[in-house]
Amino acid sequence: MANNPINKNELFTLLVTQLSSGAWSQLGKTPNPLTGKAEQNLEAASMTIDILETLLFKTAGNLNRTEDKVLSDSVRELRLSLIQEQQGR
Repeated sequence: MANNPINKNELFTLLVTQLSSGAWSQLGKTPNPLTGKAEQNLEAASMTIDILETLLFKTAGNLNRTEDKVLSDSVRELRLSLIQEQQGR
Protein backbone atom coordinates (compact mmCIF):
# COMPACT_ATOMS: atom_id res chain seq x y z
CA MET A 1 0.00 0.00 0.00
CA ALA A 2 1.24 3.48 -0.83
CA ASN A 3 2.42 5.85 1.90
CA ASN A 4 -0.02 8.54 0.74
CA PRO A 5 -3.58 7.29 0.76
CA ILE A 6 -5.55 8.15 -2.37
CA ASN A 7 -8.66 10.25 -1.90
CA LYS A 8 -11.85 8.24 -2.53
CA ASN A 9 -13.04 10.88 -5.02
CA GLU A 10 -9.80 10.50 -6.95
CA LEU A 11 -10.21 6.71 -6.95
CA PHE A 12 -13.71 7.01 -8.39
CA THR A 13 -12.51 9.35 -11.14
CA LEU A 14 -9.62 6.97 -11.85
CA LEU A 15 -12.06 4.06 -12.15
CA VAL A 16 -14.23 5.98 -14.62
CA THR A 17 -11.18 7.07 -16.59
CA GLN A 18 -9.82 3.53 -16.81
CA LEU A 19 -13.15 2.09 -17.94
CA SER A 20 -13.57 4.91 -20.46
CA SER A 21 -10.07 4.36 -21.84
CA GLY A 22 -10.85 0.68 -22.28
CA ALA A 23 -14.08 1.49 -24.09
CA TRP A 24 -12.30 3.91 -26.46
CA SER A 25 -9.81 1.17 -27.24
CA GLN A 26 -12.62 -1.35 -27.78
CA LEU A 27 -14.25 1.11 -30.17
CA GLY A 28 -11.00 1.15 -32.14
CA LYS A 29 -10.49 4.86 -31.42
CA THR A 30 -7.23 4.41 -29.51
CA PRO A 31 -4.54 1.76 -29.91
CA ASN A 32 -4.64 -1.40 -27.86
CA PRO A 33 -1.92 -0.86 -25.23
CA LEU A 34 -0.65 -4.42 -25.69
CA THR A 35 -0.42 -4.46 -29.48
CA GLY A 36 -0.12 -0.77 -30.31
CA LYS A 37 -2.78 -1.27 -32.99
CA ALA A 38 -6.37 -0.06 -33.12
CA GLU A 39 -8.65 -3.08 -32.68
CA GLN A 40 -12.42 -2.85 -32.68
CA ASN A 41 -14.69 -5.01 -30.52
CA LEU A 42 -18.10 -3.34 -30.46
CA GLU A 43 -19.67 -6.01 -28.25
CA ALA A 44 -17.02 -5.46 -25.56
CA ALA A 45 -17.31 -1.67 -25.98
CA SER A 46 -21.07 -1.88 -25.50
CA MET A 47 -20.62 -3.91 -22.30
CA THR A 48 -18.08 -1.44 -20.91
CA ILE A 49 -20.35 1.50 -21.73
CA ASP A 50 -23.25 -0.34 -20.05
CA ILE A 51 -21.09 -0.74 -16.93
CA LEU A 52 -20.34 2.99 -16.91
CA GLU A 53 -24.03 3.77 -17.43
CA THR A 54 -24.94 1.49 -14.54
CA LEU A 55 -22.45 3.37 -12.35
CA LEU A 56 -24.10 6.61 -13.43
CA PHE A 57 -27.58 5.44 -12.40
CA LYS A 58 -26.50 3.65 -9.22
CA THR A 59 -24.50 6.62 -7.95
CA ALA A 60 -27.05 9.31 -8.85
CA GLY A 61 -27.20 11.92 -6.10
CA ASN A 62 -24.04 10.59 -4.42
CA LEU A 63 -21.35 12.17 -6.60
CA ASN A 64 -19.79 15.57 -6.42
CA ARG A 65 -20.10 17.85 -9.46
CA THR A 66 -16.76 16.86 -10.95
CA GLU A 67 -17.39 13.11 -10.58
CA ASP A 68 -20.87 13.43 -12.05
CA LYS A 69 -19.59 15.45 -15.01
CA VAL A 70 -16.71 13.06 -15.75
CA LEU A 71 -19.02 10.05 -15.60
CA SER A 72 -22.00 11.51 -17.48
CA ASP A 73 -19.79 13.07 -20.19
CA SER A 74 -17.94 9.77 -20.65
CA VAL A 75 -21.16 7.79 -21.01
CA ARG A 76 -22.64 10.29 -23.47
CA GLU A 77 -19.54 10.54 -25.66
CA LEU A 78 -18.90 6.79 -25.68
CA ARG A 79 -22.53 5.93 -26.40
CA LEU A 80 -22.59 8.36 -29.34
CA SER A 81 -19.36 6.92 -30.73
CA LEU A 82 -20.70 3.37 -30.37
CA ILE A 83 -23.87 4.27 -32.27
CA GLN A 84 -21.80 5.88 -35.02
CA GLU A 85 -19.58 2.80 -35.30
CA GLN A 86 -22.61 0.50 -35.39
CA GLN A 87 -24.04 2.58 -38.22
CA GLY A 88 -20.76 2.26 -40.11
CA ARG A 89 -19.57 5.85 -39.84
